[in-house]
Amino acid sequence: MGSGQRRVVVVGAGSGIGAATAAHFHRNGDHVLAIDLRPNDTPAAQHELCDLRDTSAIAALLTRIGPGWDLLAYVAGVPGTAPATDVLKVNYLGMRLLAEGMLPLLREGGAIVTVASVAALGWTERIPALAGLLDTTDPDEVQRWQAGQDPAYPVYSTSKQAAIIFAKRLAPAAWQKYGIRVNTVSPGPTETPILADFETSMGKDVLDTVKATVGRHAAVEDIVPVIDFLGSPQARWINGQDIHVDGGFVAPMLAGPPIQL
Repeated sequence: MGSGQRRVVVVGAGSGIGAATAAHFHRNGDHVLAIDLRPNDTPAAQHELCDLRDTSAIAALLTRIGPGWDLLAYVAGVPGTAPATDVLKVNYLGMRLLAEGMLPLLREGGAIVTVASVAALGWTERIPALAGLLDTTDPDEVQRWQAGQDPAYPVYSTSKQAAIIFAKRLAPAAWQKYGIRVNTVSPGPTETPILADFETSMGKDVLDTVKATVGRHAAVEDIVPVIDFLGSPQARWINGQDIHVDGGFVAPMLAGPPIQL
């Protein structure tokens, strides 16, 4: 990926972080392919529609768009208020199938950046529990797997944990075979149209606590530059990482209470 115009695929470009990501690259003069479930007026050079729950629709999309891309930014996501299998199919399986399918379509030196979430916290302890999900690319099997899970465990968290684990497992092979880096960005709560769904599924009190602790929720403008950086040649030695973009909310949960200043 030299300087000059990049060719960027943004999935989930219709609203929220995805729309802001597409508009950002378009403003920079890059050739942007904006993909979403519904028609939208996000600024981009090309638009495509795709239902990410439908594996044949993903396969057809990959055939249509052809090779020569620099970056896949997978920003599509549905909140935990959606049906559980849709959450898994869009946030994890669709991402996986598009990422694997894009590898031969990306130029050497290209990158894949997936938007995960700080809701994936604890993914390291969940690797054995998610083995069955990570072993399949069949949507029916994903549905069967979810049917066997504890319904009290938030499926949104499961979907984002699986996304991070998959990205970390894909990264070494993608680098060695294709010269492509794979990383994830995990935002904290962000002011987007689906924030209200997160208040419903996670509890408004939880999100208010986050807001009180770090001062505000993220804006899309806080997240987009990190996606851009990870997709750029400046991040050429960053691979297989999950970058928290949360104002520092998660750090004390992992490292212990903050130092009092």
